[in-house]
Amino acid sequence: MDANRKDCRLLQVSALGLAVAASLTLPALAAEPTSQDKQPVKESEAKAPKTNIVYIVIDDMGYSDFGCYGSEIKTPNIDKLAANGLIYNNFNTCPLCSPTRASLLTGRDNHAVGMGSVANYDMGSASPDYRGRVKDSAATVAQILKSHDYSTMGVGKWHLAPVHQVTPAGPYDYWPLAKGFERFYGYLDGETDQYKPQLFYDNHLIETPKTPGYQFSQDLVDHAIQFVTDQVSITPDKPYFLYVAFSAVHSPLQAPKKYIDMYKGVYDQGWDKIREERFERQKKLGIIPTDAELTPRDPNVKVWDSLSSDEKRLFARFEETYAGYLSYADAQIGRLIKHLQDIGQYDNTMLVLISDNGGTNSGGENGSDDFVKTLNGIKPSVKELLKRIDEIGGPDFGAVYPSGWGMVSNTPFKGYKGGLYNGGVRDPLIIQWPTNIKAKGELRSQYVHVTDITPTVFDVLKIAAPENFQGINQLPIDGKSITDTFDNKEAATKHDTQYYALGASRSIYQNGWKAVAIHKAGQPFENDIWELYNLNVDFAENHNVAEEYPEKLKELKELWAAEAKKHHATLLSANELGAAKPSDAVNNRNSFTYYQGVGPINSTAAPSIKNRSYTITVPVTRADKSQSGVLAAMGGDTAGYTLYIRNNHFVYEYNLFGTSYKIESDREVPVGDATLKFEFIKTGLFAGIGRLYINDVLSGEVVMPKTLRGMLPMESLDIGRDRYSAVSKAYKNMNEFPFAGELKYVDFELQNDQKAGTKN
Repeated sequence: MDANRKDCRLLQVSALGLAVAASLTLPALAAEPTSQDKQPVKESEAKAPKTNIVYIVIDDMGYSDFGCYGSEIKTPNIDKLAANGLIYNNFNTCPLCSPTRASLLTGRDNHAVGMGSVANYDMGSASPDYRGRVKDSAATVAQILKSHDYSTMGVGKWHLAPVHQVTPAGPYDYWPLAKGFERFYGYLDGETDQYKPQLFYDNHLIETPKTPGYQFSQDLVDHAIQFVTDQVSITPDKPYFLYVAFSAVHSPLQAPKKYIDMYKGVYDQGWDKIREERFERQKKLGIIPTDAELTPRDPNVKVWDSLSSDEKRLFARFEETYAGYLSYADAQIGRLIKHLQDIGQYDNTMLVLISDNGGTNSGGENGSDDFVKTLNGIKPSVKELLKRIDEIGGPDFGAVYPSGWGMVSNTPFKGYKGGLYNGGVRDPLIIQWPTNIKAKGELRSQYVHVTDITPTVFDVLKIAAPENFQGINQLPIDGKSITDTFDNKEAATKHDTQYYALGASRSIYQNGWKAVAIHKAGQPFENDIWELYNLNVDFAENHNVAEEYPEKLKELKELWAAEAKKHHATLLSANELGAAKPSDAVNNRNSFTYYQGVGPINSTAAPSIKNRSYTITVPVTRADKSQSGVLAAMGGDTAGYTLYIRNNHFVYEYNLFGTSYKIESDREVPVGDATLKFEFIKTGLFAGIGRLYINDVLSGEVVMPKTLRGMLPMESLDIGRDRYSAVSKAYKNMNEFPFAGELKYVDFELQNDQKAGTKN
């Protein structure tokens, strides 16, 4: 028996019978060694008498995607954590990433702390529960543990600061270092390219590493290992809190080719059969009750057997990439665990592993090559995507899987990320603590909410959450400690009531009963139709019993209203969300002047040019005709705009997900001083005319019947270069194409005609 097969057999050791590997045909993955891996030291030689705390968060991963939760995806390192710790099958989160992370790190309700939705939406002071930030009255676990002499370190995704404040100059009030982390390495928005991430180190932006074969999952674990190594080497008696927030498996789905290729052919049988196989495996593992029923398939997802051969080939490749992405993240978790073992920091570490919400349906029927494209309502065809099938998983394709695979991810539940059925909020939770949790591989079925994790840590460490922190009165902790479940599988559920609210959606849970309100856009909230489920006997929310138990439904509706009022939660329709422009947004003005050398500016913090007239003026000085390069660029290779000089001509390009508007000046740019200007004149809703000027002389024009309506690309506004991916193919391989002359400044002037029908 070879080494891989021996490792595979080891996964069978657990009281639950976590023998996932025994039923699979794929080879197990070993943790990839790097130069940072250390030689083992004896546990007794380590000096860490106190308990370390590690949170690991997987992004956008559904209930069934770990091997130990019933998946065919190889997650051997995560499965070992489950086999040596506890696995929870009734763990619940918020339906989106920022709210879950806010509740995880504070132990408090996400609305109460100001994170009613993702951090991209800041509704201003009129909506205090939708501010895209964590209030100072809700100190994080990092802040509190730091005050108890813990080192605090974070890597990966933040997404807990208003993204309109993500600039080279802050403000930094809600960035990781302001929220208790002494060290941070990662990114601040909701997603980032895995090959060209927009990275922040502590409070400053850094360039993407140019290392051959670079991938962000490995990079963030490299830094986690470095942070821990530094801390235990210098202050070995000091415990630490480490927060590891993976991008995986949020879009873009990108991973090393060898991890994707190891799943070749696995998903050819399609999402319907894979979903049924996971369901049966979950029963065998005990993850779900033997009498649980698989929810009906999503009627908006095509039956796999009805698909064309081209559709099957394309859709299978999306899931091969997703599986490879998760397996690659698992390998990095294995590296981190091995390092903790090697330096004697394993047995005294309590490790908590979760997903932040369920699998997504944002890819729609066919999947997509760009997440922001889906937010703009643009749906690529199978024919368009099939031409690029070999690019899926690579650096030039921002893959989002079709919703059929999100349906599989959330097995056995219905619904997706962003919704309040269990498909959106029921997620994996694994807790391992070798020195103190004696049960190995056991299942726990108590209702647990994400707000319970940090109170559990406080309980473990015998720390009281302060009523006043740094002079600020604190919100009460909403979560309940679950330490009594560690060694008692029959422990009573302490968290018996939990309300949910997201935009126009709402639900309420109490003692196994769950009510969900279905809102129809444009209708008053009082007209919502409520459904009722008895999860005590209906694990997967299959049977709506609202008509059978009207009094119970009435009771829960009243309870929802009371809980929402208690936590200051409000409901917002889709067109209200994000409509406000908060006064503290750095781009809450119409005039901007940027100087050469300024760092990348988040798209949401950049001048908001959507649906309005504006000008961009750039005075330059060139010594000769050869001096060329980018003057200003916003976005990347999927969408954005760029101004540049090439071949001695002034060029403007606007890339609308493949539809390109381009003007090249009809005259050369003079050597010496020149004033270059682009003018957009709005002629209709998200439409207009673009004009180029050289020294106030009209030098080119283009009609632009369509411009971006929704969210801007998450790549930055850059001055004097085009970082990350290139907006224009004309300079794609020219290493950011920095301007070689003197760029005095880039001036934006915006007009207030967003609501006007036309402008002449």
